[in-house]
Amino acid sequence: MSETSKGATPPAFLRWGIYLLATVLTFLLIWLLGFVLADIGDLKGPDFSAITQGHVSPALTERAAALEKEMSEIDVQVSHQREIQQNLQRSMSNARETMQQMMSLHRLSLEQKVTPSDTEREALATSQKRFLDSQERFEQANEAITKSNQAKYDRGQELKAVRSQIDEQHRPARQEFDQLSRRHRFKVASLKLAFIVPLFLLASWSVYRFRDSSYRPVCFAAVAATFWKLGTVMFDHFPREFFKYIAISAGIVIVLAFLVWMLRRSVRPGRLTQLRRFRDAYAAHHCPICAYPIARGALKYAVWTRKGPTIVAPGAAAGQEDEPRYACPCCGTLLFEKCDQCHAARHSLLPYCDGCGREKPVRELDLCAE
Repeated sequence: MSETSKGATPPAFLRWGIYLLATVLTFLLIWLLGFVLADIGDLKGPDFSAITQGHVSPALTERAAALEKEMSEIDVQVSHQREIQQNLQRSMSNARETMQQMMSLHRLSLEQKVTPSDTEREALATSQKRFLDSQERFEQANEAITKSNQAKYDRGQELKAVRSQIDEQHRPARQEFDQLSRRHRFKVASLKLAFIVPLFLLASWSVYRFRDSSYRPVCFAAVAATFWKLGTVMFDHFPREFFKYIAISAGIVIVLAFLVWMLRRSVRPGRLTQLRRFRDAYAAHHCPICAYPIARGALKYAVWTRKGPTIVAPGAAAGQEDEPRYACPCCGTLLFEKCDQCHAARHSLLPYCDGCGREKPVRELDLCAE
């Protein structure tokens, strides 16, 4: 396939379709890489409970659990005693009302000089006895609550001392757990980087390797996806105070790499880029190497302005024929030569003859001229 056909621009709907599908491919690759990295991150880490068993005394742990259980039972007992007190309060209230009613009837009978019956006297005595019994039981419940609270306080103090001892024994366990956790995080980060960094380097190499291929969008999608996941892995596993320097340094390296690449391409561009430059320079009647105006044929009698050449001697220019060979008087580059097939003048730096259409071998094109 010739260079011209390789550089043909596809229709607009195909270009936008390629951009859209490349973007979708990028997100799908990010999604896939996220699943793989998540599976790597599920690697089992250190067990804190197993580590504490080797440092904390089992007797202290059992004693702390027993004290917590006793305090819970005391809370249940106190709650039960308070329920009894509530019931006793209602009973005392009913007995008080009954007693007040009986006393009022007894007082009314005395005022009327009527002797109360045995039933009324018995009811008054019963209400008084119920009131006193309820009051006594209420005080007993209150005393039981006081004892329970005291017992809970004593056990709470003992539990506090036991927990203090457990905390002292927890410190080396916590230090060991933190150390193992750091090792685990470093191991997970290393595995993730060992997975994603080669993919990123391979994708970057593919972009360079297939930079002139029609499959460049696939390579760019792979680079974008791997670069994104590489950044997220570094952000998740590197300390925040270090990540900003790493991110800025990586950005500087990437920008410098693209800048150097663009400077090199500007000095020594690729075949298609340089061919386009030669084509545009010929179309503008300038030397493709040094941009000096081409003074050939009718252009020998032209005056160059900002808008282009202006013929000042049309009569002389009409009878002038093009010489088959022409070199730039400024840089010496051969711009026109004789075609080997039709012997007409042809562009030296373009692949095809404009007279017969013969293609010049690629090895004869001076695409690396400075």
